[in-house]
Amino acid sequence: MEKEDDYNSEERKEGIQTTGTPEGEIENRGYATEEKDLFPGSSAAETWRDSRKDPKKGSRYLRFIWPYALLMAFIFFVFLVVGYYSAASFPSMAETLRESFSSRFSSIMTMNPLFIMFTIFLNNAFLSLLFLVLGLALGILPILFIAFNGYVVGVIVYLIAQERGPLFILLGLLPHGILELPMVFLSAGIGFRLGYQVFSALIGRSTQIKSEFKEGLTFYFHWILPLLLVAAIIETFITPVILSSV
Repeated sequence: MEKEDDYNSEERKEGIQTTGTPEGEIENRGYATEEKDLFPGSSAAETWRDSRKDPKKGSRYLRFIWPYALLMAFIFFVFLVVGYYSAASFPSMAETLRESFSSRFSSIMTMNPLFIMFTIFLNNAFLSLLFLVLGLALGILPILFIAFNGYVVGVIVYLIAQERGPLFILLGLLPHGILELPMVFLSAGIGFRLGYQVFSALIGRSTQIKSEFKEGLTFYFHWILPLLLVAAIIETFITPVILSSV
C-alpha cells in the first residue's frame, strides 16, 4: 500500500516535504532519490517531478522514462536475434509460425485499405496499453510480451529475408517502424516503471503509484496513441508503395 495517502496536498504531489529547520529547508524524499540508484537517465526524474504543471512536461516525462524504454528495446532486439537464429536452426517451426500468421491475417489484407489501417492501429494501440497497464503486476508481463514479440519478429524477418532479401526487410519495416517501435517500447517502459513502484511499495518504500499511473496514461493518450496512428497510416498507404518498387 502507498504511504502517501493525501494526494490533494500540493507538497505531496510534488514529492517534497519541509524539514523542521527554522529556515524551512526543502528536502527531497522518496521519488527522486530512489531513481538515482537505478538508471543512468533517472536524474531527469526530479526535474520532471518538480515541473509537472509545465507546458513542456511531456518532454520532461519522456526524459524521465527513457531508461526504462531503452531496457525494453534491448530485450526486444535480443529476442529478435534469438528468433532469427531459431528460425534458421528449426525451419519447420518457422514454417508453422508463418502458416499461423498467414491464416490469421490473410483475410484482413484483402479488405479496404482504410479498414486495414484501423485494424493495425487498434491492434498496436491495444497491445501498447496492455503493456502499460499490466506492468502493475511487478513489471513482469511487459518484459514477457516484449520478449515474445521480439522473438516472433525475428522469425518473420528470417523467413522474409530468405525469400526477398535484407533490403526488402529494411524498406518494409523502417518507414513505420521508426515510429511504431519506440512507442511500443515507451508503453512497455512505463509499465515496467509502474511494476517497480508496486515492488517498492511491497517492500515498504514510499511510492506514488496512483500519480505515476495517471502520468503514464496521460503520456500514452497525448503522445503514444497519436504516433501509433501515424505509423499505421504509413504502414498501410506508404510502405506498400515503397515495396512495390523493390
